[in-house]
Amino acid sequence: ARTPTNALNIEAVTTTSEAQAFALLQATSDATMAKLYLSKGNIPAARRKAVQLLKALQSLEILA
Repeated sequence: ARTPTNALNIEAVTTTSEAQAFALLQATSDATMAKLYLSKGNIPAARRKAVQLLKALQSLEILA
């Protein structure tokens, strides 16, 4: 069976600037979702998104 490809897969990004743009987009999305979950009182989901946000920020640091 073939594994489906994900258009937003960071491993598929070819240049550093594209990878930085992707990581920034991911961080922004994760922060927005964490805020949304917090506003709805869904602490476990907000925590998961916060962890993903930290990972995206870490990738930005590595790529810089």
